[in-house]
Amino acid sequence: MQKSEESNIDKNLYSRQIGTFGMETMGKLIKMKVLIVGLRGLGVETAKNLILAGPALVDIYDPTIVKINDLGSNFYTKEEHVGKVSRANASVE
Repeated sequence: MQKSEESNIDKNLYSRQIGTFGMETMGKLIKMKVLIVGLRGLGVETAKNLILAGPALVDIYDPTIVKINDLGSNFYTKEEHVGKVSRANASVE
């Protein structure tokens, strides 16, 4: 990794990740662009954890309209979302 790339990493914000991953991997992670398809239990947890790690972009895609059973698997969905919005839109809010 070049010195200019290293200086672009916010060392205060990502101090724990740098300690775990190292500067080279963290430099790659902050440039990463990811697409996550499906926001049930595993998808939404993966999206949350990945976003917290700090990639450049995370796109989510799930056009399925929220159902009542989604309230137990996607912690971003609410009762007012049921039958009205997609899982992706409910999660972004």
